[in-house]
Order: sequence, then structure tokens, then C-alpha cells
Amino acid sequence: MVFSLRNKNYNILVILLTITFLFSFCLSAFSSDSSFRKGFPAPNFTLSTVDGESFNLEDYKEKQKLLILYFCNNENTDSVCGIEELAKYFEEHIIEEKYQVIMINTRRDLKEEDIVQIKEFWTNKKISFTILLDDQNEVSNLYNIEILPTTIFLDKNLIAKRVYPGLLSKQQNLMFQYLTYFLAAKERGTPQKEKKDDSCNGGVCPPPAGY
Repeated sequence: MVFSLRNKNYNILVILLTITFLFSFCLSAFSSDSSFRKGFPAPNFTLSTVDGESFNLEDYKEKQKLLILYFCNNENTDSVCGIEELAKYFEEHIIEEKYQVIMINTRRDLKEEDIVQIKEFWTNKKISFTILLDDQNEVSNLYNIEILPTTIFLDKNLIAKRVYPGLLSKQQNLMFQYLTYFLAAKERGTPQKEKKDDSCNGGVCPPPAGY
């Protein structure tokens, strides 16, 4: 009788522990505001632009096919090279789907003259994307940014589809391949009827592995 009672109490304890674990797991999985994870909704945030306007990520939901978050620092050489390569890609391709590129500048403790310098720097580089100021690194920490630049692709529902940390040639090639497929991009000046590669349809190649 005593053994049976102990066995019953043990089973109840196991059930309670299982329920607690499942509850904690679900809470973690569906809490989109607490941390950034690929395949889940991106955490919302609000930052100021270099022009002093307010930017809220949620305002861009269902407004475009692809939203690109580009974490950078204008004093970081790789950041500058990376955004110039991205801008060059869009200049050289006809994009059939709507997209937005949002640059998130991570320089800390900015003064007024620093903000003016950042704006002038990118203007001289002929970079016209929206620039946000993350001078307390709140958003960078929220998105677990460890390397500059880091590029994050969000779909129309602000689900994180791709993360590209750093500036590696192989990563850039995969990123541009993904852009070409996702945005139905075609190279400018390439006749529509010509096909250089039978695996591509009008210049739009199949999605990269893991799409």
C-alpha cells in the first residue's frame, strides 16, 4: 500500500514537471518580443532616423516583399563596402517586388555633430537608404549582433528569413542569389529572350539551398 502511494506520488510529480517544461517551452517559442531568432517574428523596436523622425518596425508589416535590416557603423570598413555592394546590386537589377533597406548605425553615444557627420558621410557615398541611430546598442543587443556588418532579411510578415553576419564572398554570393530569387530580379541590359543558363528563368535563378 505504501509502495503504491509512493508510485502514485512519483507519477504525479513527473506529470507536473512535464507540464511545467512544456509551458516554459511554449512561452519561450511564442514570445517574439524577448529575443531574435531566425524563422520567428522579428522583435519590434523604435529608433530615430538621422533626420530626427521616428521609425517603428511594426509599421512596415505587409508593406513590402522583403525588408532588409543592415547593422553597420560608418567607421567600419566592411560595413561601408557591404552596403556599397548591396546598393550596386539594386542599381544593376530590375526589381519586380517591393523592398526596403534599413541601415542601423551602431555608433554609441552620439552627439549632434556626430549625427550630422554620419548623414554627410552616407550622402557623399550616394547611399540613400533609411538610416537609424542605435547609439545605445539596444536593438543591436536585441538582435544578437556580434559582427559588423550583419544583414537580416525579413519577409512581409516580419519573419526572419536569413541572417548574414560579416562580409564573406561566399555569403555575399548566397545573399545576392536569394535576392534575385525572392525579388524576381533581372539584370539590366540583358535581353529578356536570351537565356545564358537553362537553370534560370529569364535571369531569375532557382532559390539557394535552404530557402
